[in-house]
Amino acid sequence: MGAERTDPPATVAELEEGLRQLHRMEMQTKLHLERVEALVTAAIKVLHRAEIVHEKSVEAEAAEQRLKIVEARTGDARIWVGPEVDKYEVESPEIDCASLMHLCKARCCRLSVALDFKDLDDGLRWEYSRPYELRRRADDGYCIYSEKGTHRCDCYDKRPSICRTYDCREDKRVWDDFEAKIPAPWRDDVGVAPPLVQIRMPKK
Repeated sequence: MGAERTDPPATVAELEEGLRQLHRMEMQTKLHLERVEALVTAAIKVLHRAEIVHEKSVEAEAAEQRLKIVEARTGDARIWVGPEVDKYEVESPEIDCASLMHLCKARCCRLSVALDFKDLDDGLRWEYSRPYELRRRADDGYCIYSEKGTHRCDCYDKRPSICRTYDCREDKRVWDDFEAKIPAPWRDDVGVAPPLVQIRMPKK
């Protein structure tokens, strides 16, 4: 019989760091694949100019094959990492959220948000089954840092860059007409798709 293990089990922090390292490796692989894609694209263009292949024919075939690949890999797991920016330097839109909360019900706090590694270092919690999506409550779909009743943000000083830069004024999931202060009809599936956001860097 082998010797009995005496070392303590891995902590949550150790497991998180292990997962993060795996995800870093996957992101590096993605960068390598992007380089390969660039090389293949360049090769096709060179061959097209040499009249060896027709670029449009290659693009049409590639589009068809891409659809087949996407269909075959629909169930693949995805890693969702937030933008690599300094969240303490980004610019926030000038929206008086406090005066609008009774109308919009803070539904932006029910949207999917991807955390970046700085957010993880700050201790923000994420869905282990969907790394690194900001965790939301199962009962109402709100972010776990959105205080029930008031919707006050309990992690406001550490909130992600996506939260800092998100502008709800043109988002039809939130407002039918922002200027007229007419909120959109309430939807239970509002968090299915991530918000489309623009990262605003400070004006120079």
